[in-house]
Amino acid sequence: MKIGRVLGGIVALSIIGALFSGCGILGGTVSEELESLQGHWVDVNGDTTLDFNGNKMTVTSPWNKETYKVKISGADVKYIENGGSKNGYETGFGAMSSVSIGSDGILTAQEMVLDAEGHQFRFVREEDLDKELEIQVKDRDLPKTIESDEIVSFNLVFSNEDTVYDIPADEPWYGGYYSFAVEQTDEGVYEMSLHGSGSSYIILDYEGTVSEEYVKGLAELVKEQKLAEYNGWWRTNTEDFHGWSVNIEYASGEKILMEASGRAALECPFSIYAFLKYADIEAGYVDEMR
Repeated sequence: MKIGRVLGGIVALSIIGALFSGCGILGGTVSEELESLQGHWVDVNGDTTLDFNGNKMTVTSPWNKETYKVKISGADVKYIENGGSKNGYETGFGAMSSVSIGSDGILTAQEMVLDAEGHQFRFVREEDLDKELEIQVKDRDLPKTIESDEIVSFNLVFSNEDTVYDIPADEPWYGGYYSFAVEQTDEGVYEMSLHGSGSSYIILDYEGTVSEEYVKGLAELVKEQKLAEYNGWWRTNTEDFHGWSVNIEYASGEKILMEASGRAALECPFSIYAFLKYADIEAGYVDEMR
């Protein structure tokens, strides 16, 4: 059993307790707010479920099952809290924090972990799960033709936590958040950076100046990857995948904008690895790690 998961359950449970504390149970009767939560809820991002029966909430996860007495608290924002905590987690439920009740009726909680990124709990009614998982296509202004060849600003940001995209398994690009940027300063100098960080560690942190030839090569790579044809790509769903984004500006004022989040980020119409390799011509990260 992983400590992160165990703590995460505690956090999610805490969140749930917080939501119920304000209104709670009056004269032994279930409050109106608590009544609206009765029944079965499922986590969009995992296998944890919540079942409300009166003022009792049962949290079932792949590693544990426990029932809590709960209450609702809060004014502008409502929280479900642990109403009978005996373990010192006054608002927690196992590894889950107190649960926030959104204006849209969705219940959210955070996994309680230290020095790491915890699970994001997002509970919906089981009958609403398919709608939550559905990928929304919000493409706009697609495709586009770019006349300019002169890049003045390039930014690629992505998370490699949930997918390796087209990055070879034997390459040392470890799970984390990456950003590759090239910016032209007011003096006409090009500054380039390549950063990567995990939940509690730095993968790489490079900054330096690059030549005009290097930036011209980057513009050619953008053409090879046909990014202009995908300008306006915007796809998402509510699952907790981190995603990627591309933002390029040319001297002519023309721009390329693309982004994807949630499970939609698993579909990437260009090669992220190609840009990593090009960035590493300057950063030298892979050679250093071998």
